[in-house]
Amino acid sequence: MALQADAPGSEGLRPKGPAALSERPSDTYLVAVPPPPPVEGDVVELIGHPMSPPRFATRTAIDNAVESAVLPHQLHEIDQVVEIARLGELLVEKDARIALLERGLADWRERARLEMEAHAGAERLAFERERDLVGVIHQQIAAIESAEESTQQAFTQADELRTRVDEQTALVESAQQSTMVALARMQELQMRIDELEDRLRQRARHCWSRRSA
Repeated sequence: MALQADAPGSEGLRPKGPAALSERPSDTYLVAVPPPPPVEGDVVELIGHPMSPPRFATRTAIDNAVESAVLPHQLHEIDQVVEIARLGELLVEKDARIALLERGLADWRERARLEMEAHAGAERLAFERERDLVGVIHQQIAAIESAEESTQQAFTQADELRTRVDEQTALVESAQQSTMVALARMQELQMRIDELEDRLRQRARHCWSRRSA
């Protein structure tokens, strides 16, 4: 927004119509004012104060009235300019905050991606370890089952050997009993043989005694 100021001593913004001066000013105060240069945008005209004191009290009152009427508009325009500048600063600050939030969001997304990748890697590693552990457990179970089968077979063989030992023990006991019986018979036979020998000796002695008599 451009500001245009009138030259000192110029009439500036004067009210038109019957509300203006009742008399036409003298030709002394009618001075041609050069046209202002063309500007772009809205134009606000600022009324300058005359360098020399006014010659007429009426003109001073009119200038005061015009100044009192235009000054609030000028202050309003200045407030609007200040507000626009403040809004521009707020907009810049908002853009900076948005950029900061976007960078923070990008960082959080990157952290989330890295955490997800790390979590996925940990899950894969845990799954592989669990698979290896399950394989080892199956191998141990197979080895334990094989050992149980071997132990069962060993127990079966031990039972068979125990049965055979019992049978052999029974046979040995039977053989011992048979041997004892045989020994007893042999002793009886020996005793009978001894008795027969005694009898034979006695008969032989009796016969010899008879022959000698």
